[in-house]
Amino acid sequence: MPPNTSLSSLLEESKRLTTHLTLAEIPAVQRGIDLLESESRKLVARSVRDGRTLDPRAQTLLASSGVDTDRLADSSGSTALLSAFEMLHPVYDANVESFLGQQQEQAIVNAIEESELATLDDFDRTMTAHMQTVWEEAQRRLFEELGQHQGAEPLALVDAEVPRGTAGSAAFGAASGGYGQPSPLSFDLADPGRLRVTLPRVERYAQVARKLNDARVAAATRTIASAPKYDLLAELGKATAESGQELKSKQLGQTWKLLGHYTASTPGGSSGPVAGPRRDEVVVSGACAYLEETFVEHVERIVAQYPHDANVGGVPSIHRRIQGYLNVQFGRLGRVPAFLEVFNNEAIWAHMYMLYRCGHRQELLKYALEMEDIITDSDPGFVAHLKAFFDQSPTIRGEIPVTASSLEDPYKAALYKVLGRGNVPKKATVEVVHTTEDYLWSNLVLIRDAATIAAATSHARSTLPALQALMLKFGAAHFDPNGNNPLLYLRVLLLCGLLENAIDYLLQIDRYQIEAVHMGILLAHHGLLAVPATEQAGSFSSYLVSADGEPALFDFMRMITHYARALPEAATDDAVNYLLLLTLPGAASAHDGGGEAARTRQRAQCEQALVRLLYERREYAHYLGDIQSDGTRKRGYLERLLPLLGITSSEQFSQTIIRRLADRSRDEGRLADTVLLYNLGERYNTVLNVLCKQLGELLYLRGSTNGTSTAADVSSPSDPMVLGLDDVEGVARAVLEHYKQREHIARALEARAVATCNTLLLLLSFLNSHRCTAYEEALATIERTQLLPLDGDVSLAGQHAEKVRNLDESITRNVSLILLATMDTLSRLYAGLKESPFVDAIKQANMLSLRRKARTLM
Repeated sequence: MPPNTSLSSLLEESKRLTTHLTLAEIPAVQRGIDLLESESRKLVARSVRDGRTLDPRAQTLLASSGVDTDRLADSSGSTALLSAFEMLHPVYDANVESFLGQQQEQAIVNAIEESELATLDDFDRTMTAHMQTVWEEAQRRLFEELGQHQGAEPLALVDAEVPRGTAGSAAFGAASGGYGQPSPLSFDLADPGRLRVTLPRVERYAQVARKLNDARVAAATRTIASAPKYDLLAELGKATAESGQELKSKQLGQTWKLLGHYTASTPGGSSGPVAGPRRDEVVVSGACAYLEETFVEHVERIVAQYPHDANVGGVPSIHRRIQGYLNVQFGRLGRVPAFLEVFNNEAIWAHMYMLYRCGHRQELLKYALEMEDIITDSDPGFVAHLKAFFDQSPTIRGEIPVTASSLEDPYKAALYKVLGRGNVPKKATVEVVHTTEDYLWSNLVLIRDAATIAAATSHARSTLPALQALMLKFGAAHFDPNGNNPLLYLRVLLLCGLLENAIDYLLQIDRYQIEAVHMGILLAHHGLLAVPATEQAGSFSSYLVSADGEPALFDFMRMITHYARALPEAATDDAVNYLLLLTLPGAASAHDGGGEAARTRQRAQCEQALVRLLYERREYAHYLGDIQSDGTRKRGYLERLLPLLGITSSEQFSQTIIRRLADRSRDEGRLADTVLLYNLGERYNTVLNVLCKQLGELLYLRGSTNGTSTAADVSSPSDPMVLGLDDVEGVARAVLEHYKQREHIARALEARAVATCNTLLLLLSFLNSHRCTAYEEALATIERTQLLPLDGDVSLAGQHAEKVRNLDESITRNVSLILLATMDTLSRLYAGLKESPFVDAIKQANMLSLRRKARTLM
């Protein structure tokens, strides 16, 4: 060390050693006096703890107080008081190990705080998302209540073997010019399909509903033989065709055509629901017939479009048309493919497959027999198997031997597959089955002929539920990935017998909601729609309800109710007609057999919906009838349709509809409606009882306000159809006068109800006179009621008290107010006589009479 080196210079040099460090979070080691003192105290404490010694003076003091110093030393040795409290700010130690420990603790604390903040942020986001979900659900519920359904979410694309097909194919719409060619659709975004505006399209379909109900009424009131037949399908198709300008789509016509194949097998009208195997049979046979018919139309259209290539002649037979169609198809290739089996330039297997695809089974068998010699060369047993298959004869069993070389012709492989006579690999038919309709037809014919195939071969039976599950797995996105042609997936669902899913799917598309409702009506009319036996809670965005493991059911009642309520008030007649469709026999549940119990439940649901609609619209005179000024009753609009509700008498109509409306109006304070409805229901005593109750309330109000009514209490409400309390008095007088003039009504009235009403009117007149300070008139009015003992005979007071006790509650609750008002009347009359300057016998007699009346009253 140089001689001139000092401690200060060493300190400065040591500080300069760390100047190149830039990490400000690493503190510099400062060994000052305070730090040296702290470290020395730690050393002393450690040495004392290790040596277990105490200061002698402290030991003596504690021992004199009875403290065991040895035990105290042992316990205090393990106590670190310096670390008992946590510092507010970290104190950096000169010890590196201590510093690292502090940094570790601080890192842990920071991690915990960051985790808490992240948790709070996640909680806030979750709550926000939950609130948004709840709000959207509330919106959906409101939209559903208004009849405005939200669009369906596109489902995930499922990678499977089913070809997507095209919207413009002949089977799924005749809008395009060729089979399998796309057909563009133009959406009218200005018309979202909401029903708050009466569109011409709505009116067209409403007219169909009215005519259907007229036909049902005629059928219910006449014999079956003379009942008119109403072609609901044709009328709905006509309404759709007339709405083509609004819909801007021709594909709905094909949908009605498909439904026509289903309804052709069911009578409709008074028939009940069609369910179980019977419905599956109707669906499969109808779907196959539709696909075969539309394919024939496609073949004819192609032949007509390319007459030179087809070369079929003037009046071609089915064989010539098939051959012409194949000529067009192969002509595009320039030749017949080499892998096809050809005889005399004719593709034999392609010809037979097309015959079967068009549904010409007998022509196929005849053609095979004509070509038997040629077919037998490569397939010896085919013709025999084909004949046994069409004759449904089990004499020839087993499968046709299939090898890879024998299935080089894809039409041959496809024919083997649809006949169920060979284990044909899927790839062998790719050249033939390349559209959605081809795929569905090839599966549906196997389901249709499943019994015949199972009887002759060992193949597992093809079932409709399996095909349905597959189509639901694919979802809408598979068939309509761009979302511009929802009708394609609709017809896929219909072809697979998923009728309930199809209607529910179409209801989610705004511009087709009206058509979806009427498709549901058509299917329900023919008993093809599966509905629940009882009301079941479903989601707000779907009309499907289902139990565990059960097929989906369609809530037909909720759909019709929402559609009817969405119609504007000007179309209330139409809303009534739609609600009456709830009683369609085919719309009954098949779970209880569609018997009388189901019909009774339907009628009850319809009555409930009608009561709700009429209560909201309040056009009672038009729908329920009215009583004319001459006492005659005018029939209402609804009475003509009562046979649809199973109502055969006016008394039954009054019990089921009118009285329920009247009771609800009474409970909710609609006095004018209540009087009108109870009158229509010929419940005249009930009208008087309601008026008595209202008069009692008015009497109490006027009496409790000392004869002065406030505007807020008795003024007429803003609704002109709801009477205020001040209107009750006039209504009661008018009703009593009306009843008095009708002898048949007067005879039916209860004397007690009439007396109560008259007494209340007199009491109101008394209070009115008292309020106007017409005390002599008030006294005369109260005496006319004979309610109070005002004759001056004290001995009769008890009889009057007993009489009051037996009166109606509307009077007894106001007796105290009447007593006070009467006593006030007597007091004011007496005071007026007393202050009179004239003194005569008449004055004295009147004053004496008033005193006697007051004494008796007291």
